[in-house]
Amino acid sequence: METLKNSILERVAAFPGHTSIYFKDLTTGEHFGYNEQEPMCAASVIKLTVMAELFRQVEAGQVSREQKLVVADENRVPICGVLTLMHSGMEVTPMDLCWLMITISDNMATNMLIDLLGVDNIQENIRRLGLEGVSISRKLFEKRPGFREKTNYVSAAGIGKLLEVIYRGELVSREASREMMEMLLAQQCTNKMPLLLPGEGRTAHKTGEDDGITHDTGIVFAKKPFIVCFCNWQLPEGEEGKMNVLIGQITRELWDAMGGEPEDN
Repeated sequence: METLKNSILERVAAFPGHTSIYFKDLTTGEHFGYNEQEPMCAASVIKLTVMAELFRQVEAGQVSREQKLVVADENRVPICGVLTLMHSGMEVTPMDLCWLMITISDNMATNMLIDLLGVDNIQENIRRLGLEGVSISRKLFEKRPGFREKTNYVSAAGIGKLLEVIYRGELVSREASREMMEMLLAQQCTNKMPLLLPGEGRTAHKTGEDDGITHDTGIVFAKKPFIVCFCNWQLPEGEEGKMNVLIGQITRELWDAMGGEPEDN
């Protein structure tokens, strides 16, 4: 593993732009990283913190799983997702929005949840969980004066910590963690970490991308499960696709090193 670790760190460090990786063996606790504490523009990975706060508020009785929210024209933002293409007046629940936000990275669903939960509450939960290098200060495609200039941030290690709490069934409750894990396992954006994994390779993950940004952060269920988070920004124009391939290659190398297919698959 030491040889592989050194190879991974060299390749990540050599990539142009700001690159990072965080790895943790969930069986032994062994971990390593490169720039893993550096805050980077979050893109859609910030949606994990919105999910965490939603389940906290549901558990606390502050939000009902079944309450109805109405799709309105003023909520529409550019895609990812599909909700912005749906008709005004359609009713959705907070859990509908969360499934859309995580599995297809729906931006309109995300903003509706942020309005429901409150940016300050999401940020306070980030602080409570001790997610260093992670912060939220605005919605996506923010239109309000004074907010558009703000930036949401994530770090590879901070998101890795959040994913580990979910994996261990300790985020909000065991049942809430199980449901969040189901959402992450249903991820439809599979061109990065799962790219080179075999057909049964299971990855509970969340991606993020924008110009010069490509992230993928998740739990990989190899024989020995592990967390790996790639957060990268300020990449030169056109380099995002190359980074996606490198993410897929490194994830496959770690999968093989961690025993490959679990015996119960």
